Amino acid sequence: MDSMDAHRVRVLVVEDDVIDRKQMERLLAASSASPYDLEFTDRLDRALAILAERQFDILLLDLNLPDSEGLDTLSVVEKEHPDLPKVVVTGGDDEHMGLQAVTRGAQDYLVKGRFNARALARVIHYSIERKRSETLLRESRGKLNAILESIGDPMIMLDKDLRVTWSNEASRQVFCGDSVGRTCFELFHGRPTPCDLGPCIVREAFADGKPHSYDVRVVDREGQTRYFHCTANAALRDKDGRPSAVLEIAKDITDRKTAEIIKAAYDRVEKAHRELQEMQSQLVQSEKLASIGQLAAGVAHEMNTPVGFVACNFETLDGYMKKIRGLLEAHERLLQKVETAGEPGLHEAARAIQELKARIRLDFILQDLDSLFEDSREGLERVTDIIRNLRDFARADRAGDFAPHDINEGIKATLTVARNEIKYDAEVTTQFGEIPPVVCNPGQLNQVFLNLLINAVHAIRSQSRPAKGAITVRTYQAGTDVVCEIADDGPGIPRDHLRKIFDPFFTTKPPGKGTGLGLSVSYDIIVNKHHGRIAVESEEGRGAKFIVRLPLTYAPRTGESVEGVLTGVACDGRETDDIVCG
Repeated sequence: MDSMDAHRVRVLVVEDDVIDRKQMERLLAASSASPYDLEFTDRLDRALAILAERQFDILLLDLNLPDSEGLDTLSVVEKEHPDLPKVVVTGGDDEHMGLQAVTRGAQDYLVKGRFNARALARVIHYSIERKRSETLLRESRGKLNAILESIGDPMIMLDKDLRVTWSNEASRQVFCGDSVGRTCFELFHGRPTPCDLGPCIVREAFADGKPHSYDVRVVDREGQTRYFHCTANAALRDKDGRPSAVLEIAKDITDRKTAEIIKAAYDRVEKAHRELQEMQSQLVQSEKLASIGQLAAGVAHEMNTPVGFVACNFETLDGYMKKIRGLLEAHERLLQKVETAGEPGLHEAARAIQELKARIRLDFILQDLDSLFEDSREGLERVTDIIRNLRDFARADRAGDFAPHDINEGIKATLTVARNEIKYDAEVTTQFGEIPPVVCNPGQLNQVFLNLLINAVHAIRSQSRPAKGAITVRTYQAGTDVVCEIADDGPGIPRDHLRKIFDPFFTTKPPGKGTGLGLSVSYDIIVNKHHGRIAVESEEGRGAKFIVRLPLTYAPRTGESVEGVLTGVACDGRETDDIVCG
């Protein structure tokens, strides 16, 4: 009674029976406990008025008053003054009502005529302390609840049936309002039956009393997908120490999970990009080999002519050598006779040699030998050039094979490879300017030049014209770029085709006559691999000209886009017949 010993206990007694009032006053006066300041009233309305004006430590309340009766009397006071300790005083036959009053908010009850001064003092003391403890407990619960409500992570309390018995504000925000009474599998998985996705962390926590966790994907009340790391732990236990309630805390890991998903997606895209680059390299090589296959007959013909020269010359040389061998044998016989015969024999042998020289036409052989050897040498050099150019053209180029290169020499080599494909349909005019070396991949550029040359000759051939067409190849320097123009006087390119000309697999040739990859591969080589530009100028019926611009130095760059090319729109956004790529 330390708190009450410090001051007098203020007691308001609401009792309409004068005898009972006198009895309580006498008992409290006789009590050895703290001194009491008593105030009496006989009506509920007066009691409420007094309580509104002054503070009291406890209320002794008779339930049956002139203006109120039964438990309603307590309810009115409890509603108006919930923090005031209350002791209900009942008649001898109303003890059951006293018990009910305790369940309605009273701290204790007394039965008239059954308590003495000591009992009355003890009830007053314990009621005040009990109310103070209840208030402190309620305040502590309020603080705890405020703390739990302020936590940003959803929290729910679950019973053994996996039903929610409590939830905080964050949980209500995520799971569409109050989740009390709902099951955890309804909240997290939107299903009416328990999970079959693996072990249930709530059941495991009930089973062993240890914390368990897992990651879960949830669609919140706004339809947004969120990820949570859920931990279930035994929060309450029964008298035997077994878990009676499990607290599940869901920590939002959406940002982390999203980052992981993005990282995984990026890794997949990066892998796909690498595979695409490999496929692209294979595609370039396949297109190159397809071009070689297309030119194979012409290359064979080009090689067959000089090889035929050499073969024919060697047959003639073989005949010449037989004759020369006979002459040398005659000289040998002459020498033998010089050693063994006299002068008449020498004249006869010399005459025989002269006749042999005339018969085998030695003078002609000696003159023709030089010509035969020169023709054979030229033929072999031509075959060697064709084979070298073909080998250089067909080799598998690596992306990093960049070095200074003479573009003019590359075009000459390509013309050598394509000579037989071109010579029956077009005359090629070259106008090679004095240009510096370009840092490039020579094999890849030769592929571009071959594609453009073959396209030009095919365009001319499609006209079925009586005379040969014309292809003009021109190179020159323009500022920091080297420019190569390949123009033809073929039928030109229709306007609607210009918009698609660099699209992969676009072709106007009949099935089996073209893959539709030549210009697409050329675009990739010039723009993506060499950071250059490729453009086409054409009017239907007036030929076409492809313009390739290459920077003198190669420097990696970022942010390149092919969107303009693939839609057939120039890079400045204008629709044009002069499709510029890069």
